[in-house]
Amino acid sequence: MLADLSHTLASQGIDACVPTERPKNEALATLSVEISTESKASVEIEVRDQVTRKRVGREVDLTQIPADGRELAVAIEADELLRASWAELALDTARARAAKPKPEVVASVSQALALQRQSAVGLGSRFAAEHYAGGTTLLGVDAFGELWPTGRLSFELAGSVRASPKVTSRHGDIRALAAGGALSGAFDLVAGSRGALAAGLGVSASYLEFRAQAAPGAESSSYADLLLVARFGLGGRLSLGRSVALTAALGAGYALRGVEATDAAKVATGANGVELSAALGILTR
Repeated sequence: MLADLSHTLASQGIDACVPTERPKNEALATLSVEISTESKASVEIEVRDQVTRKRVGREVDLTQIPADGRELAVAIEADELLRASWAELALDTARARAAKPKPEVVASVSQALALQRQSAVGLGSRFAAEHYAGGTTLLGVDAFGELWPTGRLSFELAGSVRASPKVTSRHGDIRALAAGGALSGAFDLVAGSRGALAAGLGVSASYLEFRAQAAPGAESSSYADLLLVARFGLGGRLSLGRSVALTAALGAGYALRGVEATDAAKVATGANGVELSAALGILTR
């Protein structure tokens, strides 16, 4: 069991040994495993955590596990119990504030919290801005939902509303209105208990309408079409509490299908070509 536990902890930069080996460094925790005298398939695991200064225990039933796999099962249970004790460091408690965890412990807690996000769902809203090489700038808001099928991979579905500032052309003013949605996927490049940095790819589709207000003596009409954009982006999350996070993103894309507004048969502005975007919002989960 010690060999299995050592292998598990080694990935976190932590060593395991028996007390008689007298390690040079102060122990982060002491684990005791007691085998029941009545059944060899029942054990009690106790962790004396020197980081948070508490004891936690667990009774494990091994009857459904083959005899040759029980040592590994106990090692896994012991590792989970140790991480559960250290997880208090992510909370605002007196013990957590008093603790002085080593970097290996902090990394272990961050890894455990990242795994707890599996199958998590989040909802949020954000302010967003887009600017196209064709000259059109779109400002608006998104409502979005996120799903994490694994610890670091996420998918997002968003609905958006956009409007543009007034653009003055030769024969009047032009504004744009757009409504649509977007689908994207992202992978956390860096993840921790306080936040994450992710990279992602996505596509958005909007129904965009250019509306003109003609100058005296001129005539105007509206024009609408589908705007389709593919983009790459970098996004960050900063935890503001147990279930709320601040989100920010920067992106670059290209209009696969653009929309243009014309004045006297000449392009006055357009949502086409290269696109740059930025967003700032709140996520709850």
